[in-house]
Parts: sequence; C-alpha cells; structure tokens
Amino acid sequence: MSLLKKLALASLVSVSMLAAAPSAMAKPAGKIENQSPEGVLQAFDDAIAAAEAAQDAMNSNADKDTVMALLKTAKQELNRIESATVNRAKEKANGILKKARSAYKKDQHEVAKVKIKDAVEAFKGLKQIYVNF
Repeated sequence: MSLLKKLALASLVSVSMLAAAPSAMAKPAGKIENQSPEGVLQAFDDAIAAAEAAQDAMNSNADKDTVMALLKTAKQELNRIESATVNRAKEKANGILKKARSAYKKDQHEVAKVKIKDAVEAFKGLKQIYVNF
C-alpha cells in the first residue's frame, strides 16, 4: 500500500510539472527576443540618432546633465538591438560609448568628443554589418 501511495504521488508531481513547463518556458509576445527584421533596423536607426544627438550636444557645449542623459539614452537604444550577427561588434560599440561617457564625466571633453565620434561610427558600422549579412 505504501508503494502505491508513493507511485501515485510521484505520478501526480510529474504530470503537474509537465503541465506547467510549456507556459513557464514560453517567450511572451512583444519582447525584444521576438523582434522582426524591421524592428531591428528601426532599433539601429534609433541608436544612431541617439548617439548623434549626444555628439551634437557635446559639440555645442550643452550642460553636463543634458549630455549625460543623452549618452544614457544612446546606451539604452543600443541595448534594444537584438541580433546575433552583431553581438560582438555591439559590445565593442558599447565599450566605446562607455569610454566617452566616462571621459565626459571626468571633464575630459576633448577625449570625450573623439570617443563619441568613434561611437557614432561604430553604431553605423553595426547597421552595415547587419544589412550586409
């Protein structure tokens, strides 16, 4: 009788785990992982526009808070890009942007201007890598 109870309990647990697994593992609709090719291209355009806005603000000597906010926006837009073909290059571009932000934060404006120019070029290069793939 004890063996029968254990077997019934084990089968109940396994059936309930099988019933819950598909819904727990499914990706919710509308997440970044489900981006369409058009969505990826739009994310590239948004990231490039955000980086260029930060570059323009930096070149026009805007106040520090504005430039820092624009650099943060550029980073967030870059992180919206979900494509396996550009992951490594995206990490490099993110690193360049991080160096520009760090230099600007330390009031090294000339270094930051050079780095943000490199970051904008890296962002444009990401889109070319994706389009040419």
